[in-house]
Amino acid sequence: MTGNRGSGRTRIRRNAKRAVYALDDIRAVLDANQVCHVAYVEDGEPRVIPTLYLRRGDYLYLHGNRQAAMLRHLAAGGLAAVSVMSLDGVVVARSGFHCSMNYRSVVVFGRGEAVPESEHETVLDGFVAALIPGHERMVRAPTAQELAATAAVRLPITEASAKIRTGDAIDDPGDLDADVWAGVIPLVTTVGEPTPNNDLKVGVALPGYVAGYRPPA
Repeated sequence: MTGNRGSGRTRIRRNAKRAVYALDDIRAVLDANQVCHVAYVEDGEPRVIPTLYLRRGDYLYLHGNRQAAMLRHLAAGGLAAVSVMSLDGVVVARSGFHCSMNYRSVVVFGRGEAVPESEHETVLDGFVAALIPGHERMVRAPTAQELAATAAVRLPITEASAKIRTGDAIDDPGDLDADVWAGVIPLVTTVGEPTPNNDLKVGVALPGYVAGYRPPA
């Protein structure tokens, strides 16, 4: 299965050689991230909301307060565009025009739907597992009130495309002899030392899954 290359919404026109439509590649970019931006229209005005997401199969899942306008919009079948990007490096060129970034990005278009009630708690547990792998086995089960207060929606990953830039700066031939440094400054996410809560119970040890936590790559 591939992304919908024929769709006017997903076809990449600017720097089309960087376009990627294969669903496996789109999944890989999505799995390397945790935060997306959801764009939709509410009362005739544009909205953009940053939020945590979860990919399961060929769906993107979102969750949050049941009263949130974005979730109500998607649960009712509303249309949205979801964007995700990993910034991998700053590209330093010999001219300002060709300075750029190395990145992996995906845009997904689609109509939302409410997660079936039979899957609701499993999906919410999945968000914990995706955010802090291993922690889902330690936390208490959600209460009925917490489940009732939390909405979960999903969008199909059937109309999507990726755009990826890698490699060196691409300078004009006439600039190659300039006495200006050119190359790539890699950008990576680092993990600091876990800091315990001030109210942490005495004797609760730092678990290995926290000590060894690594963000999606």
